Amino acid sequence: MTEGFVKAASVSDIAENENKAFKLGDVDVLICNTKEGFFAVQNECTHQLTELEGGRVRGCFIFCPLHGQRFNLKDGTPIGQLTDKPIKTYPVKIDGDDILVCPEPAGAPTGAGPG
Repeated sequence: MTEGFVKAASVSDIAENENKAFKLGDVDVLICNTKEGFFAVQNECTHQLTELEGGRVRGCFIFCPLHGQRFNLKDGTPIGQLTDKPIKTYPVKIDGDDILVCPEPAGAPTGAGPG
């Protein structure tokens, strides 16, 4: 495995345009599968602090299931007027069928394609 990264899931666990939450130590991470690869973000909307798990994934965006607040999965930027606070993003790597996530937040894009 890559240093600093931990296995969060298998590629086969999350269908395209779907998401699933995982606990990595004290960090609640949401992994989203998009056409551009896998992205990991905090599993909490910065609008009303509700879970993002189960929200719609469209392109490289996640929509909060409560009020529809949209966040860019690449950098956490909110789009819309409900909040101006970004969500945290986490680096992702794919190793075979394993989705590896670094539980330390990053400011750079976190997408990882297969292989």
